[in-house]
Amino acid sequence: MFDDHWYNHTSSAPTPEPVPKLRMENSLRNQSPRPSMERTSSPAPKPRKAAPTPPEADVPRRPKSHNDLRSLLSDEFSAPGNNEATGLERIQLPPRPKSRNEMYDLKAARWGRGKARGKKATLNLGDIHDELDFADWYGDFEDQLEESNVDEYRLFAETLDSHLNTCHNLISSTDQALKILEDLKSSFTTVESQTSTFQESCSSLLSKQIHLQSLADSVATNLQPFTELEPITRQLARPGSDFVKSPTFREMLVRLDHCLEWMNDPAHREFKEVETYAPKFRQCMTRSMTLIRNYFVQSIREVSDEIIEKVKKKQMNDTSQYAKFRIHAPALRDIVYEIEKRCGHEEYISLLNECYSSFASVRQRMILPLIHKRMQELSSPGSATSKDLVAFARSAISFTRSICLDEFELFYAYFSAERGDTEVYNFLETICEPLYDYIRPKIIHETNLIKLCELCTLLQTRYMRDLEDPEIDPFDRSQLDFGQLIQSTLQDTQTRIVFRAQAIVRDEIEYFNPKPEDLDYPNKCVRSRRKSEATRPNALPSKEDPENAEGAAFDTETMFTGWYPTLRKCIWLLSKIYRLVNESVFDDLAHTIVHATTASLLAASQALLKARSNPADSHIFLIRHLLLLKEQLVAFDIEFAHQPDVNIDFSTMTSTFSSLRIRGSLFSPTGIFELVKTAAMPKVITSMLDAKTELDTHLRAAIAQFVDHWRNRMTEGIKGASNRLAAADSPDPAARVKTAVERETPLLRKKVGEYVDDRRTGETLVAAVMEAVIAAYKEYYEDVFISQGKQPRNPALVLDGQAFARWAENVFDIGEAIGDEDQDDRRSSRSVSRAGSV
Repeated sequence: MFDDHWYNHTSSAPTPEPVPKLRMENSLRNQSPRPSMERTSSPAPKPRKAAPTPPEADVPRRPKSHNDLRSLLSDEFSAPGNNEATGLERIQLPPRPKSRNEMYDLKAARWGRGKARGKKATLNLGDIHDELDFADWYGDFEDQLEESNVDEYRLFAETLDSHLNTCHNLISSTDQALKILEDLKSSFTTVESQTSTFQESCSSLLSKQIHLQSLADSVATNLQPFTELEPITRQLARPGSDFVKSPTFREMLVRLDHCLEWMNDPAHREFKEVETYAPKFRQCMTRSMTLIRNYFVQSIREVSDEIIEKVKKKQMNDTSQYAKFRIHAPALRDIVYEIEKRCGHEEYISLLNECYSSFASVRQRMILPLIHKRMQELSSPGSATSKDLVAFARSAISFTRSICLDEFELFYAYFSAERGDTEVYNFLETICEPLYDYIRPKIIHETNLIKLCELCTLLQTRYMRDLEDPEIDPFDRSQLDFGQLIQSTLQDTQTRIVFRAQAIVRDEIEYFNPKPEDLDYPNKCVRSRRKSEATRPNALPSKEDPENAEGAAFDTETMFTGWYPTLRKCIWLLSKIYRLVNESVFDDLAHTIVHATTASLLAASQALLKARSNPADSHIFLIRHLLLLKEQLVAFDIEFAHQPDVNIDFSTMTSTFSSLRIRGSLFSPTGIFELVKTAAMPKVITSMLDAKTELDTHLRAAIAQFVDHWRNRMTEGIKGASNRLAAADSPDPAARVKTAVERETPLLRKKVGEYVDDRRTGETLVAAVMEAVIAAYKEYYEDVFISQGKQPRNPALVLDGQAFARWAENVFDIGEAIGDEDQDDRRSSRSVSRAGSV
């Protein structure tokens, strides 16, 4: 940093500060809170004009560094018109002194040692040749300038003194104002303390007032329920005939509800007379509900008597009766609703039930004669529906249902839908009693199973609610569930169907005695195949057309031509009762039917064997019918996991008693011990009846017997030791078997074709016979030529097992017949459609 302060002889003039303005006395007077506290000092001096500021000298810019000085000289000497300055630019300036001693040394070198520290003469601009000359010139210039501005500075100092005096006066006035303000603050603090004390006193008094007012209101509120008893008792003492319909009665019930709720609140148990007033209010409420009950019963009876009187005079028809009852429904419904919404108390439930009973009795007295009259008309001997159960049921149930729908709507016109579900259906069941009385005897005496099934289908499809239908809400109270009312009729019909089915099974299946034409097989199969029907109809009625299913009966001679009568009756019976009875009941009944049918087919097979003395017809007859039965059962969804039948066997106990009685030791200690030991408890016998397992067992046995029969016929020449040795000694050991196979195979195919319509089933039976024959020949070959080492007379003609199998396949010719069946045909041949067609 350069030490260039040595040439700054005089300081530059300071920048004048702004003169502060005096605060006026009025401003202080406005701050005083009271006129009495105004200042009493002398008025403030008048404002004076601002003194002129000292003139500012036109001082050249002070150089801050050597470069600034060089630039200043260059600007000075290069001024326009100064020709000498242009020469100075080429003058080489001496180096800048680094210290004060170096500066004195430079001065001494220039002017001498004597002049270096003394005062030198004033220089002109023309005498400035270097930096030192310029510094001398600049110092002289500042001295002259300072002397020329002394007067102006003196005037400015006087002005500053005047301003200083003014500030001192202002400070004095401010001190006085602060003292006044301090006094005001002290006064205000005193006032604030007194005001706070007064406020606290007011708050305390207000709190006490609020507490006392709350206490008074609480006393009045808690006392109000007690004061309601006397006016309510007075109103109920003399109610009047129309008091129940008045708004005053409704208001009184609201007050009673409030009082009872208040009395029963556990928080109010500590009040003195709650236990006394609560029963009195309950008695008033009971009295009020009783008035409603009496008014409702009286009104209903008056309307009923009026209608009955007009009906006797033939002044009103059935439609007008309902219209007359509906006129009074809104008013009575609102009144009864007062009981319904208070049924949380058991005593009021009994009053509401009395209202239900009164309404039901009035309506029954008017409706039951009409229903009885209509039932008599439908069941009269001259009526078209008297002898037809289904026609009678359709007409009678439709009429009763229309009455029930009207009564259902009328019931809920008088009562709320939130309650009374049980009562309305009890009432409607009473309305339906004439229907039960007339239709139940007809159902019991009906022996035609088809009519019973049609009636059951009618009840299920038209009147029972379908729970699987997404459009029907099973919990919708606004819709009448008429199926609930005829449930007993449906159950009677189903029970009768089961009894009739059991009777048919007993009479027409178990005790069936075949006629000669019933055993005319295979002629019956040949005749059925010649008929024009190309497909078999469904074993089940169509669910999509219940109308046709009701009146359509199975023509068994057309649909199941060629079937044994018991098999036709079995499928017909299952198809009739299917989906009409409960699933578990149907499964039990189906097991019984299938079991009886299987036993009947076995008996028919034995009868055919005795009549024809041909086991082939007997076996193929049984196979055919067991296969048909098995295929048809697929359509009925029978649960074959049948419950076991549990029986108790008392035979052991009976035999023990007899033995002890004969020996005379019945009451001896030994006899009693033996009785307890051996026969004290009866035996529990469990028997499982599974019709499917039984059917499969008999079918496998029949196929095995059929295969064994034809195998024996084809391998008769190699059966037994003597026949085998005789065949082995012949030139062709397989000649006897070949001859028999070639002779019997056409007979086998003819017999199978006569009984079995399905080609694949027939080919499967022929293949089973072929495999049995091949197995028998292999056994013969291994026993004679391998085990015994028998040497044939002509080894070239001897066929081993594989060679004989290839020969047998060509003779039986079953490979192509089965191989041509594609996968879809195989599945279709093994499955039975839902409708029951094979």
